[in-house]
Amino acid sequence: MLGAAAEMVTSRRASADVSKHDAELAWWERELAYYVEWYEGERPLYGVSPPEPHERRVGRSVEASACLTFLDKTSNRYPDSLKISPRHFAGRKILDLGCGPLPYSSIFEDCVVIGLDPLVKKYAEAGFPLGDYSGTFTFVAGVAEDMPFPARSFDGLVSVNALDHVDDFARTASEIRRVLKEDAIVRIKVDYHAPKPLEPVAVSDDLVMAHLGDLGIEKVRDHGIPRSAYRDPEAARETDDRERGVVWANEITRASG
Repeated sequence: MLGAAAEMVTSRRASADVSKHDAELAWWERELAYYVEWYEGERPLYGVSPPEPHERRVGRSVEASACLTFLDKTSNRYPDSLKISPRHFAGRKILDLGCGPLPYSSIFEDCVVIGLDPLVKKYAEAGFPLGDYSGTFTFVAGVAEDMPFPARSFDGLVSVNALDHVDDFARTASEIRRVLKEDAIVRIKVDYHAPKPLEPVAVSDDLVMAHLGDLGIEKVRDHGIPRSAYRDPEAARETDDRERGVVWANEITRASG
């Protein structure tokens, strides 16, 4: 049994996790409203112009229609961010760690994709159409520090702008190593920045190498975060120019840029 002090620490951590998850969900609920405004032609979003009438998908709700259409218009986000082709994981079962409510990794061809995110059930309740996406993608609810998968479950891993959101980077890295097969292909993009309420981990080269270096990863790309990565021009103006997006991989396919 846990002692009184340990129980108190566990309780405080659980409360902190709930509070952080509530704040993250509120962020995604605002995001969903922006998708709808974009879909209805009221605003561009992340540098993407509103869809033309012939580009609009029609779902079971306006929220579903907006999400499906935005995913279509930005479907190359993962290949572009990770500097790989859609066939990079062909023949493999891959984990998309911190997938969010839009399954960008579903663009990868001839592979099975499992998306892990702690807010999966809340996304569906908020109106995201989790059941309307590709049949090769499956959402699973769970936290990165305690993944609900057996050891050696995956022979591929992707993660885009998610590892700075975890509460315990070391435990997350340990879980990544546990669920990956020895020949797994790893491709992750991590944002480097000062700690923020929803992104509490100040990721650095040293942190990545200390906890994931034994996977044989190398840095593929290191660049400033483009203004188009932000929701609107005002948010872009407020960003710190020192923030960077860094891609790591253990199977290098270098691309220019």
